[in-house]
Amino acid sequence: MKVLFLHRDLPPDSYTGVAVQVHRLANALSDLGHAVSVYTHSALPADARYAVLPIRLPGLRRALRWAPFLKRLWYPLWYRRLPMDGFDVVHVHGDGGFLRYRGNFVRTFYGTAALEYRHAAGFKGKLAQGLSYWMELREARRCRLTVGISPHVAAHLPGIDRVIPCMLPAPPDSAAAGKTAFPSLVYLGSRKSRKRGDLALEIWRGLREKLPGLRLTYVGPRGEVEDLRSRGEYRGIDFRARISQEELLGLYRESWLYLCLSSYEGFGVGIIEAMACSCLVVTTPHAGSEFLVKDGETGIIAPPEKAAALVAGILADESARREIAKRAREFARHFAPAVVASAYLDLYRLAKARAEKAPAATKGAAAPGGAA
Repeated sequence: MKVLFLHRDLPPDSYTGVAVQVHRLANALSDLGHAVSVYTHSALPADARYAVLPIRLPGLRRALRWAPFLKRLWYPLWYRRLPMDGFDVVHVHGDGGFLRYRGNFVRTFYGTAALEYRHAAGFKGKLAQGLSYWMELREARRCRLTVGISPHVAAHLPGIDRVIPCMLPAPPDSAAAGKTAFPSLVYLGSRKSRKRGDLALEIWRGLREKLPGLRLTYVGPRGEVEDLRSRGEYRGIDFRARISQEELLGLYRESWLYLCLSSYEGFGVGIIEAMACSCLVVTTPHAGSEFLVKDGETGIIAPPEKAAALVAGILADESARREIAKRAREFARHFAPAVVASAYLDLYRLAKARAEKAPAATKGAAAPGGAA
């Protein structure tokens, strides 16, 4: 099957969740013998087994320089000019608010701006998320085949056809990975955001006297990491910024616990990555944890005010920690590349069949060929 993806960037230009998922899915489909091309601004990643089609739209560059905070508007407006004929399926992974959706188009929603809006900072941030949600609604109504990465995402957008979860980079390890000899935690995020980095630092401060060898690896934005690293109060924390996927997976493999402390995650890719690497997940309640974690069986769900106590308890209980991590590793097999890619292939076959039957049909269109 000949498949076209649309997404603005790829690793290593961006390690955002969507960019990583696009890269993984494109590779997984290519490994199954399908021809995948990606429209993107990024160069071909070193480990890509698919093709890249460079996006060359001069007007888009000018618009981004003039008003960069409106990028969620500029990208969808200009992307409709990209030629997309000649493919069995066109899979839109973002920025498709003004595309002319046809019968062979598939759209995946990796979250919803309806809830991101609640956590956006300042007027511009809320304006951007509000605009994004308006465009999401347009797409959900006009694309005939739509995917949400979790039931939570599907519940907030009308007409989502099915739920297909995010993907791991490889099948889970067959056995527990080698862990550090001392208690170790890993956290990804930032302090003043929905990721609750301050809570991670608070947990470390509360435990370091009881567990002198405790290590926290804090992965965050470069500026924040440099500031925290310069403070004497955080000696003993390993601060890192912009690490590769290979480095991140290495951290999961050697660490005892992964702290997912967000107030909101539409899915939570870090959760399944940690599970696959036998790194026990301690997470606050949010949509992603409700979908992925069964408290006490595949991870620990801890309200923010009880997180420190629960972390201390599970660090002290080696038997429970190993048993929960083992069950979580088995659960993570649901997100192996071949499993997720197969679910998308079923959808692609349906899209191709519909397009062959009525190639110009669009959801909500009064006549073939109507603009989205």
